[in-house]
Formats: sequence, structure tokens, C-alpha cells
Amino acid sequence: MVEKRNSARIVTKVKSEVHSIDGMTFSTSADLSSGGIFISTPEPINIGSEVELSLYVPGKEEPFEIKGIVRWMREDENDKKKAGMGIEFIDFSLSDYGIENDLIE
Repeated sequence: MVEKRNSARIVTKVKSEVHSIDGMTFSTSADLSSGGIFISTPEPINIGSEVELSLYVPGKEEPFEIKGIVRWMREDENDKKKAGMGIEFIDFSLSDYGIENDLIE
């Protein structure tokens, strides 16, 4: 599979809420980058859906409120890959807020 990511991936745990007209999900992500996030959920939201994320970054008092678009989803889960969805951030970058280094474990 060809890597399509434009920025480096950070492997860390971040709590999140995802809201859309299709529903809402709470999750802990283990994979994010400056431009997007993978949300592990057994019920991913449809590709192309616009979402609003509340991203709870360790060490920050308030969550970051971020708009995004679901770019891909995985409904099947196995030992190596969890079900979930890839969300691209809209007009937001972790590096713009200087928090990328805060997330690296």
C-alpha cells in the first residue's frame, strides 16, 4: 500500500469525541499526524462526512475543537488493525499550536 500521508505520524493515546449528522463516537486514538487522526471505533462514520472533533491533548486544560472530513474507513477488525476511520483536519494543524512535541511519548 502506498503511503498517502503528508506529515509524520505520531503514535500516542489521545481521547476524542467525534460528532456528525450520522452520530457521535467517543474514542482513544493511537495514531495522529499534524493533518489528521485515526479514530478507532466499531461503527465508523461514512466516507466524505464532515465531522467536529473534540481532541483532549494531555497537559491542556480545554480540548481542541477541530473540523474534519472522514477520508477512509475500516469496518473489519483483526489482530493487527482495528476498525475505525481516518479523518483529515480542516484548517487545523497540530504544529500550528505547538503541540506535536507534547504528544510524542
